[in-house]
Amino acid sequence: MDIINKDTYKELIAKLDYEAPSCPECGSQMKKYDFQKPSKIPYLETTGMPTRILLRKRRFKCYHCSKMMVAETSIVKKNDQIPRIINQKIAQKLIEKTSMTDIAHQLAISTSTVIRKLNDFHFECNVRNLPEIMSWDVETVRGVTVSIGRWR
Repeated sequence: MDIINKDTYKELIAKLDYEAPSCPECGSQMKKYDFQKPSKIPYLETTGMPTRILLRKRRFKCYHCSKMMVAETSIVKKNDQIPRIINQKIAQKLIEKTSMTDIAHQLAISTSTVIRKLNDFHFECNVRNLPEIMSWDVETVRGVTVSIGRWR
């Protein structure tokens, strides 16, 4: 693994390589094939500078059924380029009510990545469990006063 200090960020150059697994399709032993082009994975700040990992993942090929497979890591989900730790940080900062642009700037990611993460949240409203007593206030909308009181 190499570390390159750029002017505005740090870059880690790494290869993900391990022994060839069995084929998930036919069960034959796969062979090491080649490496993918590097994935640019943003990561948490290191010594106050944004960090990104240039990760080249090993590809494996089954010569029995021609199935291809890419090496997997616990840092990122399969077919994803945003690390789990960054996704957790985004969620944490969204809960803290930090603006999306600030989150994107702090984590060196795009605002659209933050928006996609926000859209992943699921909010459920269960109207069957409303409280027994509800109260409303007096509202004036377009010159019309609407008065709604307590309801039991």
